[in-house]
Amino acid sequence: MKRKASRPPPAPPITPGVPQAASPPPGPESAADTVRAIEERFAPIVAAVDRVARGTESPAVRLEGAMEIIFGAHGQSDPDFSELLLTGWTRARHDKHHRLALAWQREQLRLALQEILQAGTASGAFRKDLDAGAVAAVILGAAEGCLLQAATQGGAVPPGEIVRTLLSLALSGA
Repeated sequence: MKRKASRPPPAPPITPGVPQAASPPPGPESAADTVRAIEERFAPIVAAVDRVARGTESPAVRLEGAMEIIFGAHGQSDPDFSELLLTGWTRARHDKHHRLALAWQREQLRLALQEILQAGTASGAFRKDLDAGAVAAVILGAAEGCLLQAATQGGAVPPGEIVRTLLSLALSGA
């Protein structure tokens, strides 16, 4: 015997002059769904950056590769991913699960960048006075700024140009 699909309840009538409740944004509805979606979408990015950081190429090549992945994800990703991260950050102010999920992802990226920057400083490829932790944080901050630009469909400086500028600032003699 087939079950008949239940119909959703009818929408409440619209009363002129009475504000209507806003529709929920598209995407995952519960906090747990959003956290899970963030972890699922961000995990491959973190893994790819980690692979680049542990590679055998020169530190400059590894830094450029890692930044291309990070900036590509933040600045040139699909609008749904941008919205997912922005929603996650908004919810993180009040929800520890969002806060922990995003902090873990961000810290993994920062540590991978820091590892590359430290290797570059030690080999002489990057500036001697470079603070690897601070520069890694600046790189992530710039990538997150591209995320905000992506949400508004572009900005004054494309992500690729920001990557090239940050790379030139880290190199020796810059």
